[in-house]
Formats: sequence, structure tokens, C-alpha cells
Amino acid sequence: MSKNKIIRRRKFERQENPGKMLKHMTRDHIDVLQNIEFSIVSTFRRCPDIDDRVITSALKTAIADTEPVDKLSTLLINEIECIRQTRLDVPDNIWKNGLKVVLESVHTHSNAQPGDRDYLNFVLHYVV
Repeated sequence: MSKNKIIRRRKFERQENPGKMLKHMTRDHIDVLQNIEFSIVSTFRRCPDIDDRVITSALKTAIADTEPVDKLSTLLINEIECIRQTRLDVPDNIWKNGLKVVLESVHTHSNAQPGDRDYLNFVLHYVV
């Protein structure tokens, strides 16, 4: 006789296609992306020590809702949270998707190594 095997399935986590998410966010929620980018640029203008690595760290921390790892990330996360408080009309999942799209943009434009500012140089042209 054969024994019945118990099949254990891992919990399914729906992950959205990054390209699809980008298209959706730029089509329907461009204002959210602009708010996030504005908070990044305004913080950079006040504190020019911020680089792409700090932005990456801060965005990952904000997405995961964990504690920041350094002072500059904390500063940036606080600014993002201030903007978030003014946009309570935006659902949490849309806000997190906006953070993910901006993070993907950082990865597209920069290697996010200490001192890199390729993403910042890119986004500075679009944020007044």
C-alpha cells in the first residue's frame, strides 16, 4: 500500500509585474509619483549629502515598513511620511506601489553605490 502524501503549498503572494505597475501608476496615479519624487528632491536640496544609495535604502525601508538604518534615510523617510499624511485620500496599496515604481526608477538610472547621484540628476530636471 502506498501512503498518501501530504502536499504542503507555500502561501501564494501575488506579485505585480513591474512593467504593468509602472504603466498603471503613470497612467492613473502620476500625482502620487510626483509627490514621492518631490519629497526626495526637497530633502536633497536641504541636505546635499543624500545620494542614490540613501534613497534606495529609504524607499526599501518605507515599502517594508521597517526601521531606517541611518540618519539620512531617517530624514528622507520622515519627509516621505509628511507627504503621505497630506495624501490620505490615496489608498495604502497605491502609495506602496508608487514607492516601488520610484525605487525601480532609481535602479534604472543608478547603481546606487555610495556617492552616486545619477537618479537625482535625472529627477531634478522634472521636479521644480
